[in-house]
Amino acid sequence: MDPVILQEYQLKLAKWLGHGYRLLADDIDGILRITVHYVSHDGAVGSEREQEYWPMAPEIVQMLEENGIQISRALAGPRPWTGGLPPDELGYE
Repeated sequence: MDPVILQEYQLKLAKWLGHGYRLLADDIDGILRITVHYVSHDGAVGSEREQEYWPMAPEIVQMLEENGIQISRALAGPRPWTGGLPPDELGYE
């Protein structure tokens, strides 16, 4: 990844974390969806502030992990079939 672009992501992440925002990262078919929430210190409900899409570059994944931000894979890739076998595999037509 271009070092200048990576530095922009690093600065943005540092700014959010410095302001006390909570970040959620979702892998959506190989792209990171970053959701930024403000979390009040007095127990008030957080409100969504921003949502961005970042590339799934190894440097960005490492940067998120180093800052304690786990990447959810729940929305990634094709989902496996959760039902029974399709009728053709059961011998039906």
